[in-house]
Amino acid sequence: MLDILIRNGWVADGTGNPRYPADVAIRGDQIVEVGRLAGAQAATVIDATGKIVCPGFVDAHSHTDWTILVNRTAESTIRQGLTTEVVGNCGFSQAPVTAANSEVTLARMRRAGFEGPAHWSTYGEWLDVVAGGGTSCNLVWLVGHGTVRLAAGVSGPQATEEQLRAMEAFVREAMEAGVHGMSTGLEFEPGRQAPTEEIIRLAKVVGKYQGHYASHIRNRDAQLQAAVEEFLEIVRRSGAIGEVSHLNVRHNTGAPEGAWQRACDTIEEARTRGLPVGIDTTPFLDGEGQMAAILPPWVREGGPAATAERLKDPQVRARLRTDCDRYWRFIHRGEWHRVRLVSSTEFPEMIGKTFIEIGQHWGKDPWDSFFDVLAAAGPKLDACGMVGRLFTEAHMAAMVRHPLFSLGVDGACSRIDGPLSRVRRHPINFAGMVHFLTWHVREKGFLRLEEAIRKMTSLPATSFGLHDRGLVRAGHKADVVVFDFDRLEDVSTPENPVAYVKGVEHVLVNGVPVVQNGEHTGARPGRNLLRH
Repeated sequence: MLDILIRNGWVADGTGNPRYPADVAIRGDQIVEVGRLAGAQAATVIDATGKIVCPGFVDAHSHTDWTILVNRTAESTIRQGLTTEVVGNCGFSQAPVTAANSEVTLARMRRAGFEGPAHWSTYGEWLDVVAGGGTSCNLVWLVGHGTVRLAAGVSGPQATEEQLRAMEAFVREAMEAGVHGMSTGLEFEPGRQAPTEEIIRLAKVVGKYQGHYASHIRNRDAQLQAAVEEFLEIVRRSGAIGEVSHLNVRHNTGAPEGAWQRACDTIEEARTRGLPVGIDTTPFLDGEGQMAAILPPWVREGGPAATAERLKDPQVRARLRTDCDRYWRFIHRGEWHRVRLVSSTEFPEMIGKTFIEIGQHWGKDPWDSFFDVLAAAGPKLDACGMVGRLFTEAHMAAMVRHPLFSLGVDGACSRIDGPLSRVRRHPINFAGMVHFLTWHVREKGFLRLEEAIRKMTSLPATSFGLHDRGLVRAGHKADVVVFDFDRLEDVSTPENPVAYVKGVEHVLVNGVPVVQNGEHTGARPGRNLLRH
């Protein structure tokens, strides 16, 4: 007797091969058979006639760890069929926590509505906290280099030998706890100040465990090639498995002609020489970012609270108007119409507005409005977020079509009620994965449906060593999605962002129904997918 039988669906099995009619048999947490199973009996039968049956989607680049304690049912992402999320990206993780970084860590979580203390210190303790309350999705964990740097009390570009050893110990503890590797965010504080040798030293700890090194690389405009070559050097010398996070080039930020293609070619060449490197990209022309990342190092000395205090000084602001040509460099070029406030606990009424509109409301120019938001945040300055129109349609098409690219989101699970509905309001959080299917496949025809599903399932699963997920195949874990491709709709839009997708009818996680007939069951069968 089977537990669940999915009948009469069109199976897109995650390999990229054409879909085919088949039934899918599930017992416990495993798929046990795929084929025409006319005589099979099951406790639960799902009629998938005319529907697509595919593996649960795997997001290679997520920040759901920021929101999971206040959204354990992962409402906005699981309803898209996103059953596994790789978290702890861009150098930020929620552990380790010490007296030196607890305020910064909690500020990031307060932005998502978390109200409790940080009742964990080590990464192992953090994993226990997450597992203790259960989650609807599976989570693959990375330890953030920036978090480790802050936890060790490092300030500025050079860590002492004692601090380096402390950082190595933090990374080693995380790897022993079962995380899959380490991430860096080299356009953000404090990672952007770290020298390459420091990162290699920590990545070598990861390499000893055959772990992953995922990097938001140091530059994605004028110095893109140098940033890619630094990344490859770190992977080569550390022995880690590499993942370039969201490898893209922001429009009108000074990248040389053909820079993105050259970067891709460089990575592909490294792969042919045997270097294990993966790549991922995001679904929208828009992207989320950290407001403080445009600030130069001199104003960041002393940490977020000291930075916020300096930003109240008119002379500091005057200097910054000519010294913020970094990260989203189009801001420095005056293209304020491309930038909106996406998260601020101090000014929730301004979320969704451009800084031109905020300035008009406050009777100020965009620069002063931008600085006002940061200054008011105080120690929570690094939690202030913006969303911008980053890419062209042509560049997006090239990224999603590239055979090496996994399709990730770079968002976090949100929901239509509670604090998250007021601070995680962009379609990235509600429809990012489904947008690949509705827009890039169905509307634009950039990809075949089956190839898109491969890039959303088996490709990222393989990249992160999840060898029993990402395929609809006997012996694999029963993370399965049933959706109506014709009715699939990412209801969330920039004008109405807080809305769940339509057309995803059933989602199973480890063989347990989490979404039935388009509604969340409340089940939390997700697991921490630990390296060992």
